Amino acid sequence: MPSIRVPSALRTFTGGNADVETTATTVRDAIADLDRRHPGIAARILDGSGAVKPFIRLFVGADEIGSLAGLDTQLTDRDEMSIVPAIAGGSDRA
Repeated sequence: MPSIRVPSALRTFTGGNADVETTATTVRDAIADLDRRHPGIAARILDGSGAVKPFIRLFVGADEIGSLAGLDTQLTDRDEMSIVPAIAGGSDRA
């Protein structure tokens, strides 16, 4: 069964769970399944038109979905999908 790796910033939606299993066969369906079980989380990942927000990256294994089939990327039973928010900030001063 595929699993979704949830970043700490979104774990309040999943009751603290870092990994959530899904029966979905595509990334799009995995996000929909995640949102059905944990309402509101999809709005943190997708924009109003259903596209991945610019500061979010989705990976299947080590591959970013933009280099695959996007949200239609297929998931197999052994896949791990990761939600990775952009990391910004800090200082350029050494």
